[in-house]
Amino acid sequence: MKALRILSALVIFLTVFGGSAFAEPEGPPGSWVTDFTVLNLENSPAALGVTRYVRCTTPGCAADPGATVANTTVPANGSYYYNPALDPAFPSPFAGSIVLSSDKLIAATVTVANTATGSAYASDAYAGISEVSTSVFLPIIMGNLGPWSTQIAVQNAGGSNANVTIDYIGPGAPGDSTINNLPPNMTAIVDQQSIPGLSNFNGAAIVTSSQPVAIEVDEYKSSGGVLVSYTGVPLSQANSTVYMPGFIAQGQWATDFTIVNTEGSSADVQVSFVGSGNTLSGSIPANGSAYVNGYAGVIPAGWTGAPPVSGYYGAATVTSTNGKKLVVVYNIANSAGGPGNYAIGYVGFPSTKGAKKVAVPLIENHYSTGWDTTFSVQNIEGGTANLSMVYSGNLAPNCNPCTYPMTSASHTFNQVTDGHVPAGFLGGVTITSDKNIVVIADQNKTGAQGDTAAGFPGIPVPAP
Repeated sequence: MKALRILSALVIFLTVFGGSAFAEPEGPPGSWVTDFTVLNLENSPAALGVTRYVRCTTPGCAADPGATVANTTVPANGSYYYNPALDPAFPSPFAGSIVLSSDKLIAATVTVANTATGSAYASDAYAGISEVSTSVFLPIIMGNLGPWSTQIAVQNAGGSNANVTIDYIGPGAPGDSTINNLPPNMTAIVDQQSIPGLSNFNGAAIVTSSQPVAIEVDEYKSSGGVLVSYTGVPLSQANSTVYMPGFIAQGQWATDFTIVNTEGSSADVQVSFVGSGNTLSGSIPANGSAYVNGYAGVIPAGWTGAPPVSGYYGAATVTSTNGKKLVVVYNIANSAGGPGNYAIGYVGFPSTKGAKKVAVPLIENHYSTGWDTTFSVQNIEGGTANLSMVYSGNLAPNCNPCTYPMTSASHTFNQVTDGHVPAGFLGGVTITSDKNIVVIADQNKTGAQGDTAAGFPGIPVPAP
């Protein structure tokens, strides 16, 4: 059986934990809900099981055997949508985790949103986690950095109780946070806002565990209205070449990014912005990081070159020219929304994640109350990438497959204007290419207030 792990599957009253993992809750204000879309990546029907597990709230909490909330069949190359808030049999309130199990390869996109309205609304998204590890890197961790903090959700993906250590890295880092005897499939949450005495911390963390773990991080404003989510990076995925598809410096949209050197000696780094002629070069000290925000004029001291800052919509490639292993996290934000700024977070793709088949489990065109998605493709080989896109969802697509010869190194597809799917569509797409590609996607509700932007990665599909 294949399994994907989705953290905080339904959080109507978001309970988060402090530095010991079991302190009083802090976290982003309000009540929160989570839904997800699953895409069957194979050419035959998939038997899908959905099992929920309650959150662990005390050290040595009792194991939860889990409760099945759905057993269903997902059609060949088809999609399945589940919203626990719409399931009358699902307990409310609930906080915990969900495990999806299938006899076929599957991918899932998870969206997290609060129930607030107006500028207080906030949301983001992440991919269901299938690659778990005993050593996981978290590139951006904040504690009371002005209004900004993070919370770390840790799910035990192993077969016996896990002892977990979160080692913070950076100036002013607090002592380790620990989670002891976390039962299998259960989740504990550590909130950096709650760590006593922690102020203005902006660093990273390494999580080590006696069992494999799946980790998701939420970056939030204590005043509400903004949420940025990403999944932890197994240290084995750090790489000397990392890609950032969908890099934007256009209008009020701006992309900022953090590069982390995971090794014990200095990394020489070059960032190239495809098609623009712009480059950045500099060094990052051992186990250090570099933050770049071109719109704000923030460039690391001693670096040369400049990022594009006017009208650019493309992609970037980060390379360590002396072979050091890097991790990259980047945010795309729009300041036009006032207190509820649009904000999306992504983890950069290591070169090992380039693929000739990529799944985007969530595709929308004016779905429900007006939700739309776009997805950005970066060709990491050069030349023309001939794309074939097969859609599956609640309505018949307008073309299947939809084809596109991508002559540039990057291209963004917009479901509202491309004409691939009709209005009201909810489903997913599988992209096949004759060149290796990496893909990101985002969900947004045009014209709405608050942080309606939610970003998530395309999922590489293993070759048969």
